[in-house]
This record gives sequence, structure tokens and C-alpha cells, in this order.
Amino acid sequence: MASLTDRTYFPPLEECLAGQNIVLSWKLVAAAFSDDSYDRITSFACSAFLKDAYVHQLLKAPSKAFAPSTAQTKADFEAKTAAINVTPNTTPDEQYDIKQIKGDAQWLSKAAKVNEVAALRIVVVEFQSRPNSHLAGPLSTQDLINVQQAAGIDGTQVSAVFSTLDTSLVADAEAIWTQFETESCRRQRILATYLSERRHFMCSVDKLLSFMFDSTLGTMKEDQEIQDADSLRKEIASKAFGVQDVDHPKGGSFDDLLSNYLGVLSECIDRSQTGPESLEGADLTEDLEVDWARTGLTEAAHAMTVMFQILDLAQGKFSAPTVVLNWFKFVEAYAFLEPLQGAHDLIAELVLPLKSLVCVISLKLINPERAIRYLDQDVDLDDHEDPYVASSEILGQIHNTVLGAANANLTSANPIVFAWCLILHQMYVAYQERLERRDTIQNQRAQDGYELNNRQGPAALGRRNSAGSIVSIEKSAYDVFLATANLGGDVQVVKELAMTVTAGGQVHDLIAEMSQCLGSTQAGAFLPVVGARMRLVLLGLLQLSYPLIGYQSEPVTSLLAVLSGGQQYWDLSSKGLRYASEDVTAAALVDQQLLQNYVFQSLSRYPYEFLPFINLCRALSACLCQDERSEIVMKSLLKTPSLTMEQPKSWGGYSLVFEEDNIDAFKTSEDIPLFVSPSAWRRRSPNEEPFTIPAGTFGRFLNQGGTVVLLEYEHSTLALLGKRLEANLSVDPADAILGLLSPDEVAEVIAFLATLLRAESLRATDADTAVETGLTILREASRALPRTKDIISVVCDTLDSFMQADLSDSEDGNIAVLSSCFQFLHAALPICPGRVWSYMPRCDLLNTESKAGRLTRITANLDLYSERFNFLSSAVKFFSSLVDSARDSAVQRKAGAAKHKGSESPWLGTSDKILSRVCLSIAQAAVDTLENTSTWRFQSELHRSTLVRDVVKILNDLVVYTFSIGNPEAKSDDSEAPKKGLTACLKPAAKYVIDSFLSTSGTLRLQPLLATLLVVYQLPISSLYSQRLPIISGRLTTVLSFATTLLKVADHFAQAASAVQSQLFQTAFLAARLYAADDLFRRASFYLLEGLVESAGKQSNEPPSLLGYLGSHTSRSFLQVVAKLDRPFDRPQMVVGAWKFFSSILRNRQPWMANCLLTGKTPREALASDNKALRTPSSDSVLSAAISRLQSIKSISSLEIMALLDFLTSAQNFWPWTVLVTQKQETAKYLDALRSYVRDLKSPSIVAKTDAKEACYQARIAAYIAETFAMQIYHDRKMAQDRSFAKDVVNDLDYYLRNAVEATGYNASLHVNFTRNFSSQYPGCSLDDFRRTVLFPRDLGPQYYYALDFADTMLAFDAGWIGKRQNGFRHEMETANVNLSLVEAQITLYRAWEYLLLELSLCLLPQHQAIARPMLQVAKQCLEANQGQQAPETIFVRLTHSRANLSLTLLQRLAEFSMLPKDTSQLLGTFSATLYSVENPYGADNIAYYRTLLRILFVALRGSNHSTNSTPAASGKATESSATLIQLVLGILDRIVAQGFRTLVTLVHEASSPTTPEDIALVTAILQACLAIPGVEQCETQILNIMAAYDVSHVATSLFSWADKLADKGDPVYGELSILFLLELSALPGVAEQLACDGLLSRITSANITDFMRRGNVSPFADNAGAARCYGIWAKGLLPLLLNLLQALGATVAPEIAYVLSQFPNLLQSSVDRFETPGLSRTLSRETPQFITLIAVSELHSLALLTRVLAALRTNNSRDIPDIEWEAGSLLENVDYWLTSRKVLRERLLPLGTRESDWRATKASEGSGCENKLEEKVVSQLLAVRDVLDNEAE
Repeated sequence: MASLTDRTYFPPLEECLAGQNIVLSWKLVAAAFSDDSYDRITSFACSAFLKDAYVHQLLKAPSKAFAPSTAQTKADFEAKTAAINVTPNTTPDEQYDIKQIKGDAQWLSKAAKVNEVAALRIVVVEFQSRPNSHLAGPLSTQDLINVQQAAGIDGTQVSAVFSTLDTSLVADAEAIWTQFETESCRRQRILATYLSERRHFMCSVDKLLSFMFDSTLGTMKEDQEIQDADSLRKEIASKAFGVQDVDHPKGGSFDDLLSNYLGVLSECIDRSQTGPESLEGADLTEDLEVDWARTGLTEAAHAMTVMFQILDLAQGKFSAPTVVLNWFKFVEAYAFLEPLQGAHDLIAELVLPLKSLVCVISLKLINPERAIRYLDQDVDLDDHEDPYVASSEILGQIHNTVLGAANANLTSANPIVFAWCLILHQMYVAYQERLERRDTIQNQRAQDGYELNNRQGPAALGRRNSAGSIVSIEKSAYDVFLATANLGGDVQVVKELAMTVTAGGQVHDLIAEMSQCLGSTQAGAFLPVVGARMRLVLLGLLQLSYPLIGYQSEPVTSLLAVLSGGQQYWDLSSKGLRYASEDVTAAALVDQQLLQNYVFQSLSRYPYEFLPFINLCRALSACLCQDERSEIVMKSLLKTPSLTMEQPKSWGGYSLVFEEDNIDAFKTSEDIPLFVSPSAWRRRSPNEEPFTIPAGTFGRFLNQGGTVVLLEYEHSTLALLGKRLEANLSVDPADAILGLLSPDEVAEVIAFLATLLRAESLRATDADTAVETGLTILREASRALPRTKDIISVVCDTLDSFMQADLSDSEDGNIAVLSSCFQFLHAALPICPGRVWSYMPRCDLLNTESKAGRLTRITANLDLYSERFNFLSSAVKFFSSLVDSARDSAVQRKAGAAKHKGSESPWLGTSDKILSRVCLSIAQAAVDTLENTSTWRFQSELHRSTLVRDVVKILNDLVVYTFSIGNPEAKSDDSEAPKKGLTACLKPAAKYVIDSFLSTSGTLRLQPLLATLLVVYQLPISSLYSQRLPIISGRLTTVLSFATTLLKVADHFAQAASAVQSQLFQTAFLAARLYAADDLFRRASFYLLEGLVESAGKQSNEPPSLLGYLGSHTSRSFLQVVAKLDRPFDRPQMVVGAWKFFSSILRNRQPWMANCLLTGKTPREALASDNKALRTPSSDSVLSAAISRLQSIKSISSLEIMALLDFLTSAQNFWPWTVLVTQKQETAKYLDALRSYVRDLKSPSIVAKTDAKEACYQARIAAYIAETFAMQIYHDRKMAQDRSFAKDVVNDLDYYLRNAVEATGYNASLHVNFTRNFSSQYPGCSLDDFRRTVLFPRDLGPQYYYALDFADTMLAFDAGWIGKRQNGFRHEMETANVNLSLVEAQITLYRAWEYLLLELSLCLLPQHQAIARPMLQVAKQCLEANQGQQAPETIFVRLTHSRANLSLTLLQRLAEFSMLPKDTSQLLGTFSATLYSVENPYGADNIAYYRTLLRILFVALRGSNHSTNSTPAASGKATESSATLIQLVLGILDRIVAQGFRTLVTLVHEASSPTTPEDIALVTAILQACLAIPGVEQCETQILNIMAAYDVSHVATSLFSWADKLADKGDPVYGELSILFLLELSALPGVAEQLACDGLLSRITSANITDFMRRGNVSPFADNAGAARCYGIWAKGLLPLLLNLLQALGATVAPEIAYVLSQFPNLLQSSVDRFETPGLSRTLSRETPQFITLIAVSELHSLALLTRVLAALRTNNSRDIPDIEWEAGSLLENVDYWLTSRKVLRERLLPLGTRESDWRATKASEGSGCENKLEEKVVSQLLAVRDVLDNEAE
């Protein structure tokens, strides 16, 4: 057989030391088993560890785990540490020193006497947990000062904040670190790790068996995690122990394991007593000695627990005789562990668990019940069952051991002694019976022999049957033992022995004490299910001893302890349902003998002996089994057959009966009223039970004097209890024959009723059943009460009555009554919430508007012991349930009677005002209580933790419930009155809490919170007492959550929180230490630190430095711990939380902490090296870990991928130098992995069909990847680096091209129908009430938009919420959340894709045209997506606009490089269809979007005209495409240009119109672009008809005539726009002719604005906006328009044109004067600046053409065409001057407007002789003017 490898148990050493692998220590394994969930157990690392064969070998042979050194282990050690396996460190910066590691391992091997490999593993565990150890170290001076400042105290003050710490030994942080690094300190940690590993190894085995034997996992199929756990436990049982059916193992399957763990007990005990002999000097400290002793005892405790669990599998059968023999040899040698004493608290707490284990294991092994039955010959043994009773040797060993314990007065052995006495007694009885039978048979044989001798005939032949022979009767296995022990003739010794151990209730007191230790409360040392099985052993002993002991107070008391295990009312919870069938009460309820012996016996004495029966019923009613056994107690209570009481003094109406039987029986002769009837009795309700024992009732006397009688009177105990409570409130005690109840009895009765109600509610399968069952109990308890009362009112009156006493001086009994009353109200709250809430305003305990509550009386007492703590704890828990009730009932109260058809609403008569007032009082009481928790003296620190946890939970819940959903001050739809949110009634209380802690005076209130954070130094370190850590952790996590909530609320409401923020920064080091202390605190610590940096990052000033407050050493250790990222378990939720925290550090201005994350170095370390270290990440930095992790992106969960990419993009956004790191060859592989991941992604619509959540995650991941690519490309572009990565990305855009533009995930019908149906189902509520606020972050998934967790509690009252087939409103809300998550992910994907595509276009164009096609495709996709019907939500409106803007940008970039296709018919079809789809395009809501679409259309039309990107096409297709294009253009001219222009002109006259002059300019530009399309000129007639249909020319001239009236601040912009529009129309000759025929020129010249144009101040340099605009109309509009008309009509229109020109003499003259030679001007002085503008040159060009054409036409028609006075000759000379004086021209050239400025900054074309583009254009125009004016020109 191949040897086992320890690679899983101990991975390769170099991997461990380099941080590549984490050793799974036994401490981690034990912690994983301790979790409520199974996420750590079922993780890959832990499950592989537990399934490993080498680990199985250690589990089965525990002595091998830390075995002594051998030659083989030394060889293995050398091999593991050899240079070939571990690279020796060569530089001082190495993470580890292999020589030091080897030296420490060899030292530990020698010191602890373990083999070198085991020692090496422990050293590695310590090495890897060194940062945790540092954070768990002592406070530094700086830390102490920070806490003092946060608490508001100075160094001279003594505060309760430090009451749990020894501050006398505080040292400087540097000194602590120096000491931490010393060899002595390191080896002390190694030794402590060794002891911890020993303890947790045994603990892991203990919990592994509990996990493996947990058959309930197989019944819970609804959770995949639990199914994985169930599969794991079965696989472990099969592989490790060869057990195929672990739920029904065969006998003897674990016998070897039992012997092995029995074998290690002696070594554990011896080691705990001897101490570490090989250590001395500095290595041996007092704490280490205690830890050493504690370790051995803890190992023994877990080993014995393992033994018990194996023994318990036998199901009552005898154990192997050798095990029994060895066990009793062990307990004899160690005197039943009686000598164990607790010199230290850590050791003292182990004594009772060890003694309890010895007791129950001994009882299990001697098995008294089966042994007695065996002796009584009433048992059938199994085939392989070998009873120890058959061995005289074992019997002798047991007897000697037990007798020795009794003689030595070993009290811990008393139960075993007692049980052995029972066995001996039965052994003696069986022996005597055999002796009698033997004598009888001997006599019979003698007589038969005599008769046989006288009988004649041959003797019978054959084998003699020895059955029944004297020999067989005489021979018995225990006869020798009895003879040896001298017990064969007299059993008096046994009786005396039994009487000795039972005298004074010794045995029963010990059983009661052990039962507390074996319970499920904080005093319980074992797992609840294991402790319950141990208590069953004690229960069996009580049951077995009943025939000898009988019904007495001692066994009854111990029985109660065994049944309850210390469990009280507040320990009842739904968690107990899982193991309810394995509980002690469940077993007791099916044990008829036990019920008969104790329960029915106590019933027969009730109510004379009041408390036993009530206590037993209370204990048994706590059983949560959901079967018929739970009804046993209830049936007895409803029909109690008898009544036992003292004989009334005045009662004599009876007669004796059955005197011959001598049973003291009698029969009543008159009615016996149990309660004196008041005068109002006659008016009692018909259903009211009178409780009068009728005449003729039989009974009997129970004592000699006849003072106690039992009456056969069937009645309801519940009704009687209710009546007695009501009678207890009367003034006259003579009213009740049964007497008044004492305060203790009142407390027990009310507590019993509370337990009964609570248990019935928990057992119910649904809420309706729970309410109905609870109401049945309440009605029954109220049946005998007056019509004006019920049991709730009676309890409330009792509470008021006892509250009148002085709470600070009241006796414990009175305080207990108050506690019980709160328990009852808590149990009644979910059943009759209206009744409980209606009582609270008049409850004296809470503050009211007029007086202070009486709760302050108890807060004045510094001592909170026993009942006082129980009272305050009960009150606080009840208050918490009230807050939960107010939240949970919000919908039910609003829905009112509509949801309670046929039944009365439980909230009837309860107003929100009452709830609001009560909750405010609760908040005040909670704040006051919290302030006092630091000064009160508690019986146990666990009590303090419990109270702080519950109080802070109230405060946190009030704030979270109020501000997490909806809007408490939202406006209703039909009025301006505030619409109350679901939790509006909690708002005053929440505001009070916020103001109390965020005010500057809140320091005192924060002290208990700060003291809680210091509890990190008090964490229970025992592997036993598993119920303690949840209490401490609950306190810590609740306080951390509350602190986080305060920060977030302050940010949300912009409320000053500088005081709280400063205090939390000062104590941030405690949150960091908490993270390293235990896995339970990690998430809460992350949330607090994350909230802290986010809150500080929102400040306008510089935020505090988190790293500065943590300190250099603490921050380094903290980051090292955090950087492990939940390894080795790698749970997605924890890993995601870590990455989110890292991202928040990067985004919120924490430069030093961020640098630590990114480089892996603290500032001190980075500054100590060269400057490059500040931007060079180490291999163990978080950034390097993220990059490395992403290289295997396909193997990790989507949640983790999102968190990783969020961190990476945050790093690249806020720390650009990180892009350099990711581009290095060794790290750039992750980019290839990201590209590969995107290539393999499927469409979200396809993925959503099978897994909608995964579709959300994948879309969001794709968005992150696109953002990452974009930043990489941006960096390449800015740094002028190689563009190869961008080219590669272009090849991987398929997913984005298919899925990134359209947000197709939105299911409109789902949301519309869900909203309508929800409002119908729950009147008064809407879905918006469940919308999450931004107070807390929300993640994609089922909880994204609507608060499903809140809805689960608020709507649980309605069966329609879940639905019969899980298809109710809950399913719809979850579906809606996932759908909205998908939409959010797709929108984010679009944003990232937009960013990436634009970066690609900037990086690759124009050299790499491969990107042009995707750009054009996306531009088209954007507009196609916008054509569909969009959802009305604002986000979709913004998305529509964004897509249009993206399309515009892409088209502009393509047009810039002339890369738009020549054939734009398809594009124009899409664009025009999108434009046509816009309804009311010029409305206020749509005009901005419509403008963008118009720009897109213009860019497409103009870009295609100038495009050089032509592709050859077949002539037929080209002709078809051209025809299509022309039709599209005509449609655009019709619907967009003509119709749009008319609409715009109409809207211009409306004051509230959203239109601007830009809109007309856009239409004009589109008109120009349309007319420039080739082939459009052939459709001149159609265009003319289109324009005529909308009377466009008249509309334009009308706008021109109104231009002066519509001027904006004196600027007649509409005049220029209208003339430009006419100019574009006139480009077509036919249209120009029609314009002329319509009298266009006469209308223009007659317009008012034309008069302004004739003024002398009109010029391009006019200071007046109107004058400058008029010049623009002249130069840019009118002159080109006249040219077009002249070109179209020639001589026909020449006279009119000449006439028009002659009307502007000033403009004609000024056009010439502007170009006069500088210094020679006749009109300007030399000092007057003279400039040349492009528009002026354009004016010259137009006038030159007009004058020359008119002059030419005038030669033939001088009469009609007047001469134009324009000095062309002098102008020609001036033009020649400017053309020849380029330098002067360049100096005088003035750009007008942004575009001309850009031209001036742009280089001119090569060979033009000009310096810039503007100059080039001016020169070109001047040359044209010169050519026109030259007389030699044609």
C-alpha cells in the first residue's frame, strides 16, 4: 500500500513561507465547525482537508498528531527544509529566514517533545499568523491616548472604559514592536500556537463527530450549502471510518476510535499536572504555565466528549468490556478527577465539564438500565454484544473503583456510586432468586429420582438436555464477583452506600449542577445537541432510581434542572426547532413511566404543592417538537382531573364513603366555591367558569389529620391560573379559598403562561396557526375572568401593581414578577399586538410627556445582580420586540380591515400616534440605559455584554428601520400633504437617537460603545462554552453596525458628525484589531472602516488619515491580515467585502493607506528605499494580488470578479501610475485573460433565461472590463506608446457590439402589473414604500431596488406574499429586483462601452480604419434603440439622450476624417425614422433630444458629401441606392425642414417656447446639406411643391419682418436666420424664380430691419449687437441671395437687384473703405486700427460679382438697370496691396468667432504660402475679387 502524503495537511514549505499557500491550522478548522453556517466547512480548502487520508489517520490515532521525534520524522524534516525545496534567502528584504524557521522548529521539538515535522508545521502556522498576533498584542501609549481623547477623559481621570484593561504596563508602539520581534517573544508565541493547536485538534475531532452524526442535515434540502455539508459528512464517514450509513452505523464501527481516545486521556491529564519541564527562564511565564495546564485539561475534555458521542451511538447497548475495564482503571487512577482544582479562572471553568464528562461516560459504560434488565433476564443481546456484567474481572474493577470513590468521599463520583448501587441491588436480587429456584429444583429432582427408581423399563437413550439443570442455574457470571465482594449473602452494605451518597440530596444537587453545565445557555460547556444527549443519561438515572427514591423534592428539583438545562424564556427561539426531537424534554414527553412518576404525581398534589407542577409544565412546554408529544402538557392543563388543597376551616359538608376499603374517601354534600362571589357575580358572562366544586364530588384525605384533601374535580388549570392571578389583585385575601399566590408563585405562573404561548408560536407551521393557537390559550386562561377582563389585562394590572413598589429596594420575588410580566407581553405581542400596544402608553415604566418612567429607579442602583439583571434584560428585549413589531406591522396596520375579512384586525384601535409616542419613550430609555452600563456592577461581564448588545440593537434598529426604505416625508400624489412612509411612526425615536449621538454633547453616550470595542481583549479563548462567544461577538458586531449607521445617516442628511467621526478615527485601531481577532467581526469591522473613510472623504477639507490613526506597525499588520482575503476558505462574500473596502480606500482620499495597498509598503518602508518604491508594488501587495487573481478570471465567482475589477478600475482612475504596473510583461497577462473572458460571454438575454442574476453579473463585469481597456488605451495614447493593445481590443468587441447599446432587460409589463397588483393587494401601500434609500449600499441581485428583507417581515401576515407554490408577491418582487439589476448592469455596460469606443476612435483614427465600421454600427444601433418605446423612468430618458449624443460624437469623428460612407441611404433611413418617432419634437421634454438628432442628421448628410470612403458597387444597386437616397432626402425636406421650419417660426412668437435660434439654424443647415446631395437638383419641382405646401417663403419673410420685434437684447438674430434660410432655398433656380415671383425682394426691402441696415454704424466691428447682426444679414445673407436670384433669372431680375443695392449706399461705400491701404485712408486717421475680416472679404467678393454681372447686363439695358456707385477701380488697387503685403495682411487679419479663431490656429495647406487656414481663406477670396474686378477678365 502506498504511503500517505501530508501535502494537504502540510503544503510545501516554500509556498507557505512565500504566502502562496495557507496552512489550515486546527484552530481554523475548529472555528469553521463553530459557525452557524457551513460556508467555511464546505469551502474547497476545508473540505479537501477533511477528506484527506493523512488527516483521517490523525483523527483515528490522535497520539500521532503531536508524536515524539523519530528518525523518520527527522529525515522528513531535513527533506522539507532542504535547499532544493526551499530557496534560501539571499537579501535582507526576503519575507522569511529559513534558518530561523528551522531553528525555531528544532527548539519547539525539543521543548514540547514533539516530532520535528509537527513542530515545523506549528512554526509555519505562527509565521503566517504573526500579523494577527501583533494586532492581538497590548495597547500602545498612542492607542491609550486616542481612546482617552475619544472617550472625553484625560490621563488623570478614571473611566469605566478602561475597567477591563491593565493600563499600567502600556508601552510605546516602537517598544512593543521591538519586543514583538525578539526571539524570546517569538518563541513564546510559537509555544502558545503549539498549545492552541493541541487544544483545537481535539476540539476539531469533537466537532467533526457532532457534524458527522448530525442527521438533521439530511432533512434540510432547501439550501445548497446544507446539501453540500450533508454530502461532506457522509463522505468523511465513508472514507475515514468506513461507515456507509452514518445515520445508522453498525455496532462496533467506532470501537477502535473509542479505545484510541481513551488511551490519550492519561497523557493529557499528566501533562496538565506536570507542566513544561524543558522550559525555563524567560520562555516560561505565568500565563504560559496556565495555558499549558489548561491545554491538557481541554484536550481531555474534548477527547472524553468524542468518547461520549461514540458511546451514544450504541443506542443503549453494552459497550466493549475492554473499554469498560480501561475506563474504570483510568477513573480509579485519577480519582474521578476529584483532585482537580481551579487555581486560575481558565482552569477552574474546566473542572465541572470534566467531572460531568466522567460522570456521564461512566454511566454510559455501566449502562444501569440495560444492566438491570440483563440481570432481570429481560433483554435480548445482539449478536456481537458482549456485556461487561458477564465478566467478574470487570465487575470487580468497577466495584473497587466505585467503593474507593465512596470511601474517599469523592462527590463527583456520587451519581456513579448511586447507579452502581442500583445494579448491585438488582444483582443481589437476581442471585437470591436463583438460589431459591435452585433449592426448588433440587427438591423436585430428589422426588423425581425416587419415582424413577421405582419405575420399570429400559433407560432412555440420547443426549441429556441440561436446560434447567442445577449446574446451569448455579453458574452465573457475577456469582464469583458477588462472592469475592462478600455481597452474596447481605446487601446491607449496598443500601448503606446508596443512603450515604443520597443523604442531603448530594446526588441530586450534583445532577442539577451538572445539568447547568450540560445545557444550551451561556453556562453550557458543550454543544447544545451533545449536552442534551448527556442530560438524557442523567434523566435515565433519575428514572431508574424512582422506585427506590420516590417522589421527593430533591429528585424533582434535579429533574427540572435536567429538563431545562438552565434554559429560560429568552432562550427559546426558532433555532431550537432543528434539534427539537433530540432534546431532553422531547424524550421525557414520550416516556410514560417518567410522566407517571413525576409529572402526574405532581399533578395529583397540585395546587397544594403549587410550584413543582407549574415548573414541570413550564419545562415540558418548552419542547418545540412539531408532533403530538407537544400536546400532552396542554391536554393535562385543559382537563385536569383533580384538585388537591387544604381543607377549608369552615367546611364540614361531607360524608365518608367506601369505609370498608379504608381509603379515607368522602363525598361532598354541599357546593364549595373556590372564590368568594362578589356582588357583581350575578352579572358574569355565560361562558365564565364559576369554579365551584359541586355537591356530590368524591375525594379523599391525604394526611393523618385530614387537613389536605384531594377532590375529583375536573377543571381547566389554565382557567384556574388566570382566575387566581386575578384574585391575587384583590384587596381581601379571604376572597380565595386556595389562598393568595406568593410573588414567587405569581412570577412562575406568568412565566409559565409566557413559555406556553411562545413555544406554541414557535411550533406553529405558519403565522395564522400561531395566532390561532395563541388565542386559544389566551381565551382558555381568560375563561373564568369577569367580562371586562382577560388574562392580558390581568397581567398588565399585575405589572402595574408590582411596579408601584420601590424598584431599587424591592425583593427578588417582586422583581421576578416584573420580568415574567414582560416575558408574557413579549409572547402575547405577535398574537394580540393591539392589546399590548394599547397598554404601553399607560405603563409607568416608560417616560411620558408628563412624568418620568419608573425604569430610572432601577438605573440608579449600581448593582445589577440576579433578578435585577433579568428584569432589565427582559424589559430591553421586550422593548426591542416592540420596535420590531412597529416595523413588521406597518403594512398590516395600513391595510386595515381590508386584509382581515371575516375577522377583527388585531391592530384595531391602535394608532400611529401611540406607536410613535411609545417608540420615542423606548429610545429615551435605551439611551439612558446605555449610558449607565459602564458604571453598573454586573454578576458577570457576559451580563454586561448581553445588555449592551440588546440596547444598542434597539438604537440601531430604530434608525435603520426608519431611513432604509421609502421616504418618511414623501408627498402624496393628490395633495401637498406629507405622505407617511411605512415606518414614519419610528421617525421621532430615530431622530432622538441620531441627535443624542451626533450632538457635541454625545461623548458620554459614546463611552459604552468605545468600551465595547475594548472587549476585543476579553474574548473567550476556551474551545468549550461555545455559547459565550456569540454573546460577546453579538455585542461587538451590533456596536460596530450602529457606529456605521450613525456615519451613514449623518452623510445622508448632511448632518454634522465631526465629533463622532473624530472619535471613531481615534478608535479605528480597535476595529482593525477586531478584524484580526475573529472571523465573526470581519464584516462589521470592514463596514465601519469603509463607512468611516467614505464619510471623511465627502468633506471639503482634507480628511483624517486612517493610516495615521492606526499607526505604522498596526496598519502594516492590519493590511497583511486583510491581504489574505479570507484564505484559505475563499468565501465569496468575505472576499468581496475585502475588495470593496480596498476600493473605498482608493476612492476617498486616503493617500498613505492607498499607497500601502498598492505597493505593499508602509510609508516608512517606502521612504527608506529609493523613490521608485513609492510607485512599485511588491509581490505581496494587494494590487499584485488583484492582477494575479484576474489572470485566472474564469475560475472565480462573478461576485469576486466584480469586486476585483472595481478595485482595479478605482486604482487606475485615482492612481494613474498603476496603469504602468499593469502594462508590464509579467502582469499584462491579465489583460489577455480579460479579453478572453469577454470573447466567451453570451448575450444577457440568453443567460437571463437560465440565471437572471448571473446575467446581471456578467453584464457588470463586461462594463468593468471595458472601463479597464479604455484606461489602458487612454494611457497608451497620452504616453505615445504602441497602439497594438488597442488594435487587439478591436478584434474582441463582438460582445459589446451585440449587447452594449440596448438595455433590453427591462420588463415593462412585469413592473406595471406588479405595481398595480401590489397596490390592489395591500391598500394604502405602494411599491415605492419598499424602495431602498441610498443610506445603505445595495448590490445587484434579489435585494437591489426593493427591500425584500423588509418586505418579508412586513408582509408575512399575508398568505399571498409567499403563495401556495412559492409564486406569490415575494417571487414577483425578487424578479423585479433582479430585472432592475439587469437594467442597471446594462446601462453601466453602455456607459463603459461608450468610454471604450470613444477612446478607440481617438487612438486609432485615421490610421487604422478597422474601428470605423464598429463606430458606424454603434451609431446606427443607438438610434435604432431609441426608436422603440422607452420606459417612462428618468434613467431611460437620460439613456436615450446619451445614446443620441454617442451617435453624434461617433459620426462627427468619422466625418472629421471623411470616413462616412458615400452611400448613406441606410444611415439616413435609420436617422430619419428616429426623428419621425419623436412625438411633439419641439416640446419642453423632447427638444433637447430632438436637437441632438438634428445634429446627427446634419453630420450624416454633410459628412457623406465630403466623404472619401467610397466602395465600388454594381450599377444597378447604385442606381437603386441613389433613388432611395433621393426619396429619403425629399422626406427630410418635407417633415423636418419645411414642416419643422414653419413650426419653429410659429413657436418663436410664444413667450414660453423652449426653442432657440439654434433650432432654426439646424434646420437651415440640414436644408443646405440636403440640397448638396447629388441628384437632388433633378427633383427641383418636388422640392418647390414641398416648400409651397408649407408656404415656407412667406413664413421666412414674415420672420424677417418680425426680426426687430423678436430681437434678443437688441440682437435681431432671427433676421439673419430667416435670410440664410431663404438663401439656401434660392440655391435651386426654380425655387429662386418662385421666390422672385412672390415679391421676395420687395418684402425684404420693406421690412423694418432693413431700415436698420441702412444706418451708418453697420459694420463687422460694431459695438452694437444689432448693428453687427445687420452687417451679417447684409454680407452673409442678402448679397448671396441677390447673387442666386441674379443667377437664376438673369436680366429679368437685374433691375430690381440693382435697385435693392442702391438702397444701401453706406454699406457699399464702407465695403470699399475697409480695404484702403493703411496710412492712405481718406476716412481713417493713422492711429485708427484697421483690420481685415473674412466676412468683409466675402462681402467684397459678392459685391464684385454682382456689380460686374449687373454692369454686363446694363450694356444691353441701361435704361432699366441703374448704375451702382461702387468704386471698383480703387478697390482693385487696394486688393493688390493686401495680396502683395502678406505680412501686413497677416497682422491686420482679425478672426470673428470661435471657428475663425480655430482656423487661425490651424496650419494652412502646403504650397499655399499662408501661415494659417484663416489667412488661406482670406487670400483665396481676395484673389477671386481681384480676378473679378480685373478689366481683362471675362
